Amino acid sequence: METSENSQLMWKALEQLRGPLDAQDAEQLLLAVIFLRCVADVPDGAATADAPSWRWLVDQDSYGLTDSLEWALDAWTRPYRDGGRRLTKSIPDHHVARPLLREAVRLIDRAERPVELYEECLERFSHTKSGGNYFTPRPLVRLLVDLLEPRPGEWVFDPACGSGGFLAEAARHVRERHGRQAAVELSGRDINPRARQIAWMNLTARGLEADLGEGPVDSLRFDDAPRDTFDVVFANPPFNLKHSDDLWQRHWRYGEPPRNNANFAWVQHVVSKLTDRGRAAMLLPDGATFTAGAARQIRRGLVMDDVLSAVVALPPGLFPHTGISASIWIFSREKPSECRGQVLFIDARGQGSSAGRGRRSLSEGDIERIASTYRSWGGAFEDRVGWCRSASMEEIAEKEFNLYAAGYVGAAAVAPVPERADERVAELTRELYGHFAEAARLEDELRDILEEM
Repeated sequence: METSENSQLMWKALEQLRGPLDAQDAEQLLLAVIFLRCVADVPDGAATADAPSWRWLVDQDSYGLTDSLEWALDAWTRPYRDGGRRLTKSIPDHHVARPLLREAVRLIDRAERPVELYEECLERFSHTKSGGNYFTPRPLVRLLVDLLEPRPGEWVFDPACGSGGFLAEAARHVRERHGRQAAVELSGRDINPRARQIAWMNLTARGLEADLGEGPVDSLRFDDAPRDTFDVVFANPPFNLKHSDDLWQRHWRYGEPPRNNANFAWVQHVVSKLTDRGRAAMLLPDGATFTAGAARQIRRGLVMDDVLSAVVALPPGLFPHTGISASIWIFSREKPSECRGQVLFIDARGQGSSAGRGRRSLSEGDIERIASTYRSWGGAFEDRVGWCRSASMEEIAEKEFNLYAAGYVGAAAVAPVPERADERVAELTRELYGHFAEAARLEDELRDILEEM
């Protein structure tokens, strides 16, 4: 069965549930059913009185199904309890909902590759949420993991793990390249208990285990993850978060972050977790590359300490909830000798293709081009105008530690001519976002000058 057929089954099952339920409850219930399809799909002989099989659930009639699903969810999720909370709300037991739920279970029973279906649900449902996004688009997850290339036996950490996408992809990456028995150790934290529950379900559906912390977990304020411990760190923290004042009581190696914006609190938090050979990749809004004041001083510390390896400018429209353009920042505690005292800049704003309604998505080719460029740095590497350039600390200092990639790689000699009108619109949109970013940088510099007068 093709993925498109899986998708059709998912949407049909969701429509069955949306009659008697509101959209969010229907989505949550469908995720729970698909989760059971993943973990309870065992031979009947392997099921116990505490953990029924999926086949047993499918065979239940409409009247007994709601109680059976409640029991199954409680049994299969018992290993993970966060402060005693259930992983799902009570399943509605209403005469109207019963036959629709029964049909939804039958539809999910027909699906192939249920783990992929679960992941697709997370991504599709995240598009409908207002505020906050606990799912990083899969192409971006794949790109960050390919950039760092986790290895067997390494300890992988995500301080804002959301649905656990980076952790799951890191494990998949290692298994795919080093064999089914190869593994990494996984840890994650997230301030949202519901997000961590979803992460646990996402990882469990894939047969993975992870330390996700217990109780209220706020990575920045109540940090229970040890320093200097992790080999690989991934992060997509909430952009431009305004945090409470007690956050700034912590010791910050590269300087106190701006009080109205936690971006550089996250940056320093991520770097503090790395072992003496560790590496990290995180997503940050483009504004973090050029804002002045305290942010500039922290960028200076990161560059002069030689812990910043690369900055990759991404195309706009990659995130479902915001039009903010973002960059990938890569950190390393152990750069190759040829790369020391240097930072690699990659301008990938022109990559990706239209995904509808102002959205863009990175293809496998885009991901490989960016990742291979970074992997070649220090080896058979050459600067390419309009694409990549390795800049020295001295040059970055001359630019007052502005890390906006376009300022280093220059413009391409010949701009490609789009063949279709929608491609031309997309190209102009990317240029416009670039102008917005430059205007914001100039505004920040002007404010600094006025404050000093």
